Amino acid sequence: MLTPQLDKQLPDGVADLFFNDAARKRAAERALADTFTRWGYAEIIPPMFEYYESLGAKAGPQLREEMYRFFDRDGRTLALRADFTIPIARIVGTKLFDRAMPLRFYAIGSVFRFKEPQAGVRREFTQAGIELIGANTADADAEAIALAMTALRALGLDDFRFTLGNAAYLQATLRDLALNAADDAALRDAIRRKNTAALAQLLAALNLDSTRHTALARLPTLWGNAEVLDRAICIDDDARAAIERLRAVVAQLAQFGLADCVTLDLAENRGMDYYTGILFEGFAQGLGFAVASGGRYDNLIAHFGHAIPAVGFAIGVERVMMLQRTRASVAPEVIAQTHSARIEDARARGRIVEVDVLNRAEDALRAYARVRGAREIWWRDGAIENV
Repeated sequence: MLTPQLDKQLPDGVADLFFNDAARKRAAERALADTFTRWGYAEIIPPMFEYYESLGAKAGPQLREEMYRFFDRDGRTLALRADFTIPIARIVGTKLFDRAMPLRFYAIGSVFRFKEPQAGVRREFTQAGIELIGANTADADAEAIALAMTALRALGLDDFRFTLGNAAYLQATLRDLALNAADDAALRDAIRRKNTAALAQLLAALNLDSTRHTALARLPTLWGNAEVLDRAICIDDDARAAIERLRAVVAQLAQFGLADCVTLDLAENRGMDYYTGILFEGFAQGLGFAVASGGRYDNLIAHFGHAIPAVGFAIGVERVMMLQRTRASVAPEVIAQTHSARIEDARARGRIVEVDVLNRAEDALRAYARVRGAREIWWRDGAIENV
């Protein structure tokens, strides 16, 4: 039995939503679902929990650490889903691998991660995203990024910017160095944080040829417009292919009219144990953390069956709600003193009409209408009063 204190509280990282907050969340989800559908994506609904071995095998050490795990009655370890990509990869790899490609899916729902409490971070939060499966092309990469931007605009967010990198470039540049796990992590962290002093110290301790040394030392400076691609040092064909893929994706985004919304950043290496190609994050004015993130993960589905390339992204719905300029509302447009045929007609035309069921006096009904944010009062005698 809960203590008298706990039965009135919630654990850290979860929230109750009601009234306008609930309405805004459902409106955001509907807008996202409509946008994804118009681009040809079909909804997919994975289960809320699965075997931990399935969800955790390719999640990476940080995501595995953040998973909520528990045991069933047979002693098997289960886990709540921490994202949608891994469950969808399992579905495709085991059940849909023989379908005509590409497959386009979208998913919207709760995911669960144990995070330390901080602004904008929850332990249960809503992800809305897509997976474009079966196409390893610049066109597919550009579609995913363009759709993420279009989805944000559908939610009323226009002042955003996306950073775009390619995990394959750094992977190619680091290949054959035989770094231990600690040095590898430290090197990637210094590059991602653009900590040139720490990077120089780490590189000095490694026995590198001058070309590779210069390529790695230059990485923190390779951010900006497409010009940075010309300054990247390519030590092999894989690195060169990664740079050319970025160039092609930027060209495709220009066809969408979205190239000006992108900043290239070759130092970005978030989720390098997960992504194999492009990776991107979307930031909106007024929020210090990403509202959208995604990338290419060509090796994930092979863990569950056939090797099939894929790219996708996820939008944090609650984070978007913090910034939405246009807000859905459950406030009524009209407070009616009594029911009438006119009310049914107004509701059929999409207006929100609330009928007073407490038989308030006129002054009390006016006060209630002001509290509810209504614009009109419809009186019993047919008169209409502006609030």
